[in-house]
Amino acid sequence: MMLRRLLKHRGLGINLIAGFSFLMLAVYGWGLDWKDLGGYLFIIFIFLVGLIGLAALLGWLLRKWINRGEKNYPTTKMDTKGDTQNRDNDNQDKKGD
Repeated sequence: MMLRRLLKHRGLGINLIAGFSFLMLAVYGWGLDWKDLGGYLFIIFIFLVGLIGLAALLGWLLRKWINRGEKNYPTTKMDTKGDTQNRDNDNQDKKGD
């Protein structure tokens, strides 16, 4: 049942089975110790986490760099009052034309 579910979407299922088979071949066919295999997998995991962290950091820095000119100050009552008055003046100018 589980094998049928994995093979339903062939891309993921076949890749998982092939990767697992390759690891088992390394252990049983080529005489790799389980301890060495675990060490290699741990190193790959650490590099993967580091790569994801580096990508997240660079994305955050890029966002900060792009938004460097924008000021995100909170809006006050005076800001909205003045904005309304400016809109009213603009509407009066358009009516006069």
